[in-house]
Amino acid sequence: MDLDGIRESLASIKFSMKFKKAEPAEFDCTKTVVRPFGCMELWAGNERAHRSLELAGLQSDVIAEPSGGDKGGDLSAVFSCSDNLARMVLADCVGHGYTASGVARHVHHLLHKFQDIRDTAGLLAALNDAFTLSNEKSNGPLRLTTVVTGTFDGANGEFNFAYAAHPRMLLWRERAGRFLELGEGLEGLPLGYITGEAYNQQSVRLNNGDMILAFSDGATEVRAPAGEQLTSQGFLELAEKTLDGLPRPVVLQDFSRALLEGVHLFRGQEGELEDDITLLTLRRVA
Repeated sequence: MDLDGIRESLASIKFSMKFKKAEPAEFDCTKTVVRPFGCMELWAGNERAHRSLELAGLQSDVIAEPSGGDKGGDLSAVFSCSDNLARMVLADCVGHGYTASGVARHVHHLLHKFQDIRDTAGLLAALNDAFTLSNEKSNGPLRLTTVVTGTFDGANGEFNFAYAAHPRMLLWRERAGRFLELGEGLEGLPLGYITGEAYNQQSVRLNNGDMILAFSDGATEVRAPAGEQLTSQGFLELAEKTLDGLPRPVVLQDFSRALLEGVHLFRGQEGELEDDITLLTLRRVA
C-alpha cells in the first residue's frame, strides 16, 4: 500500500470511535504492604476505542473494534508500576458479543486482584488458577481466554513477556527496519483449561524506536472475499508495508489506524467482523 493509498484509507475510515490521548497525572505508584509492586491501572477496557498514553521512555497506543457491538471479548490494559516499570495485558476471551464481554469483565477483575505480582509468568499462573476455579463453579459452558502480558523496565529497556496460548507479538527493530515474531516456544495453555499450569517467560531489550505490537487473533484470522485467510505471516507483512508507507517520524496512533484499515481492506467486505480485533502497540523513546 503506497502513501497516497494509506492517506486515502485513513480519510475514509468508517469506524465509529474517537481517539483519546490520556494525559498522565501524578500517578501514585508507591509501594505499600498491600501493593508491593506499586501498580496503578492507567487504562483498561473491552469497548470500541482508540487510546494513546505516554510514559517515561515508552509510548503506548491501543485501538479496538469489537464484533457485533460496542463491547467484546478483547480486554486491553496498561499499568504503571513502581521502579519505572510499565505492564501491558491483552486478553482474548473465546467468542464475542455480550457473553464474551462478561468474561472480559471477569478477567479485568482478576487483573486487579493480582496486579502486584511482579513476575510476569507468575501473574499468568495466578490468573489461570483463579479463572479455572471460577469455571468449575459456573453452570455455564467452559470459558477459555488467551493472554499475553509484558513488563517494560524504563531504566534499562528490558521487556519481559509471557503467553497463555496467545498469538505471538511482533517486535519492530528500528535499525533493521523489519518485524520479528517474539517468544517461540512460549505458547502455554489458555486460561480456564486446567489449574496448576506453569508459564515460561522471555525478555528482549528494546532500543530507541523499537516497537512491540500485540494483537488478538481477530486480526490474523480475517478472510478475503475468496476465502483466503490473512494469517500471522500475512499480518506481519501488512504491518511492515503499513509502516513503510507512513511519513517519518511515524505517529503511533496513525500506524494503529492504518494497520486496522489495512486489515479491513484485505477483508474487502462490509458488515460486522467475524471476531473482535485489538491492536496494542508500545514504542521505546529516548
